[in-house]
Amino acid sequence: MYQAKQAGRNTPRFFDAVMQESIAARVELEGELRKAIAQRNFELFSQVEVDDAYQSVGAAALLRWRHAERGLVQPHHFIPLAEETGLVLPIGE
Repeated sequence: MYQAKQAGRNTPRFFDAVMQESIAARVELEGELRKAIAQRNFELFSQVEVDDAYQSVGAAALLRWRHAERGLVQPHHFIPLAEETGLVLPIGE
């Protein structure tokens, strides 16, 4: 259904091996994400923001997932899934 939704209205999608692999990867990642939440495998980094004169104007908080096999996972790999599955709130706790 995610594939059909992303393809847009009135665009038929048929289930195939590529879709099966995508679904399996998504289910695996969701399971790993749930485990990471339970084990608190997230790290918060801070990054100073500077202006053109290199003066500090603020800071950004950057969340990273410390995965045992994948290493440091960037947010664009897990935040969309966390938002879709309702796991983004438990991550923030």
